Amino acid sequence: MPERKIKLEHFKNLIAVAAADGYLNFREREFLTERAEEFGLDANEVDRLLLDAHKLQYMVPFNQIEREEQLNDVIFMSIIDGEIAEPEYQLCISIAERLGLEKSLVENMVAEVQKIWSR
Repeated sequence: MPERKIKLEHFKNLIAVAAADGYLNFREREFLTERAEEFGLDANEVDRLLLDAHKLQYMVPFNQIEREEQLNDVIFMSIIDGEIAEPEYQLCISIAERLGLEKSLVENMVAEVQKIWSR
């Protein structure tokens, strides 16, 4: 049960990031759907979470590996539509700080993902 709780919190965090710019586009929804399936979340649960996306608060995981995985997913989710909106970028910075990670790490990760996608 603790693992399910961690996965659910991770998923809620992804929704919070995806909704940071005020809407969820097709690619964001597709990524969330894939993650939900990986995490074993049912469609009703996902729909309920998506309806409350604007209310979700980012929760900091205790485990360092989970922190790094979530930051990677957060950055990917922020750039999935081809660009990173300012609210999404600021949320990534805020999340990195809450996770005890440097702002420069986010900047480097964003730059790397943008380089890969611009090829």
